[in-house]
Amino acid sequence: MNKAECVVRSRDLCGESPLWDAAAKCVYWTDINGFAIRRLFPSTREVKSWKFDAPVTALSLTSIDGWLLAAVGGRLLFWSVDGNHRVEFVAVEGDWPNHRLNDGAADAEGNFWVGSMRNNVAADGSEVKAEGFTGSLYRVTPDGEVSVRDSEFGIANTVAWSPNGKTFYCGCTVRNVIWAYDFVEAGAKSDVRNRRVFVEKIDAGLPDGSATDEEGFVWNCRWGGGSILRISPAGEVVEKIAMPVSNVTNCAFGGADGRTLFVTTASVGAESEETAGSLFAMQVPVRGTPVGRFLISEEWAARLERRA
Repeated sequence: MNKAECVVRSRDLCGESPLWDAAAKCVYWTDINGFAIRRLFPSTREVKSWKFDAPVTALSLTSIDGWLLAAVGGRLLFWSVDGNHRVEFVAVEGDWPNHRLNDGAADAEGNFWVGSMRNNVAADGSEVKAEGFTGSLYRVTPDGEVSVRDSEFGIANTVAWSPNGKTFYCGCTVRNVIWAYDFVEAGAKSDVRNRRVFVEKIDAGLPDGSATDEEGFVWNCRWGGGSILRISPAGEVVEKIAMPVSNVTNCAFGGADGRTLFVTTASVGAESEETAGSLFAMQVPVRGTPVGRFLISEEWAARLERRA
């Protein structure tokens, strides 16, 4: 496995949610505290950024190429890079700005799953203290129905599925735990059941975002741990991949052969580290599990077509 290469020295306050777009051959990611979405074309190293009005915490591909679903503050919106069109979709976290959305991803059925937490980002992007276990795990269906599927998270992080879609992973950074759930595929009624500990209290920082590979292993980024852990389906840490910065936030598989791991990091709390907040990439020996796409309903597709 190659070492991580710094591919964009963006100095993100809190880089997050890397997302490979195979059709466009680019990677998107966010800067939560910077209220921004960024995009890199690896072939040319071209980077572009777009600003938003609140923390941008998670991204998903959708069933319409060119439109992404973005978690911004406490809501979801559709965003098109061509023309920078933004269409409000649904309010998810009703207690915004006291609480905000955090990590999220789409399942194979086209629903979007997103966690929340007490908001730790001020209006100017600076960090504020946030305590308590008042975050939730939400399911958002294609028609915009929002429901709570789990609760009492300090910071909800990791939203990922096993290759066969039968196991769902989600954790709480504050508790230093990642849980596994049974995932029941049922269209808009897809659900999680039977929560149990997958890994907990690992002495390598705290669990942040994750991705899964084709062999069913979880690649978990460790905030404050300067590493990524590769964890077997049985919950055994089989590899610890050192990173050159402390706060490793999330990862996503991509590239032409699906074997490039893109990794986001944060400079908050690590200001003295030269490449903290950069986007990294490394070649790995396995491909990632295909990511889901949010299913845009016919009604919303018609609305977006009018805005394109």
